[in-house]
Amino acid sequence: MRLTLEQQRELRSALRRCFGKSARLWVFGSRVDDAARGGDFDVLVQTDEHNAAHLIDAKLAFLATLHDTPAFEGERIDVVLRSTALDPQPRAIHSAALQEGIELK
Repeated sequence: MRLTLEQQRELRSALRRCFGKSARLWVFGSRVDDAARGGDFDVLVQTDEHNAAHLIDAKLAFLATLHDTPAFEGERIDVVLRSTALDPQPRAIHSAALQEGIELK
């Protein structure tokens, strides 16, 4: 996985701060391919939150928090949310991220 230890720490910290302790995060896409170069950061956040407005606010706060850190300065970060409040049934992107991604614990 092509994330520094600092980036991993920042992702975990921002996840807890913005989505709470029960939220889970997977990194997927090109960043899990050690042979790839460059690329954006694709992350999936899975949460039990059922209020769609709170989820959108949390996503924006998560992105703002990450972009305020030197570890993610100038980086592109794509956040996919997985919550039954937004999608009662998993979408293809959710399944792919969960199957091919790496969970940060």
